[in-house]
Amino acid sequence: MLELRGVSRVFEKRLDTVEKLARLLGAPVAEARVNAVDDASFDVARGEVVGLVGESGCGKSTLGRMVAGLLPVTRGTIRFEDADVTDAASPAARAARLKLQMIFQDPMSSLNPRMRVEEIVGEAAVHHRLTTRAEMTDYVAATLAKVGLDPAYAQRYPHQFSGGQRQRIGIARALAVQPDFLICDESIAALDVSIQAQVINLFQDLRRDLDLTYLFISHDLGVIEHIADRVVVMYLGRVVEIAPAEALFDGPRHPYAQALLDQAPRLDAGRRVFHPIKGEIPSPLNPPPGCHFHPRCPLAGPRCRREAPALRHDGPRAVACHLEDGGTA
Repeated sequence: MLELRGVSRVFEKRLDTVEKLARLLGAPVAEARVNAVDDASFDVARGEVVGLVGESGCGKSTLGRMVAGLLPVTRGTIRFEDADVTDAASPAARAARLKLQMIFQDPMSSLNPRMRVEEIVGEAAVHHRLTTRAEMTDYVAATLAKVGLDPAYAQRYPHQFSGGQRQRIGIARALAVQPDFLICDESIAALDVSIQAQVINLFQDLRRDLDLTYLFISHDLGVIEHIADRVVVMYLGRVVEIAPAEALFDGPRHPYAQALLDQAPRLDAGRRVFHPIKGEIPSPLNPPPGCHFHPRCPLAGPRCRREAPALRHDGPRAVACHLEDGGTA
């Protein structure tokens, strides 16, 4: 359903007049360049839930926004249902945008505080002629009912709801245009644990009832293990491992994926000493050469320091590590 091939996103900050003058005078000032996403490639099948995980700053949200058409792609291609949607302004991308909807992390900042819920949920549906202005009230009521909200709340404003209710409004807004694919960007991270469970169950019910497909972005490995069919692990903009969820949690192959899972608390682990990943995540302004993870990897060798590993596929799994290609690190 969704296909990403070599997708990259580069952010650049040009020098302003003062910085240009400072450089002319000999100051060590240079343009800033960040490879937020670097050559990402993976697929999402219809009806599947793919979890996208990694540390903060690894490019998960940037990748999700490119899929949704909110950010342009610097390099690579994104195809949705066989249509190239890389150029967000193309007719194919505009047609696909209704079928690709995004749910954001903070519902309070993603909902217009000056609009009532009826307008927030129904505005896009009326604009795209999925309903009429005269029938919008009934359409919004039915949509709110799908996400477990009382239709009587349609005349309230976002500040009159709890965090969990606001997130349900955000989900209803996405569902109002009848999408096939939802990009959930840390959609439960800002909620209390008890509310998180309710929203996860809602996502699963909607997937079953509406035949939805998800790209589920999260840093919570427990949630990903519970909801995802496959998992894509990212580190500093690069995809380092792709695997079925059960296989990944039973035995990750990439050293970074192993380190991530070692930090996740488990009920069946008994008493053990947690060993955090050594070092800090490098700055994306100046990433290390070769494998980006080699400064923190206990298995890194000379090859890791000079050569970036390719993402090699082995059946349903793919790993970007020199130790996996039969060679040495």
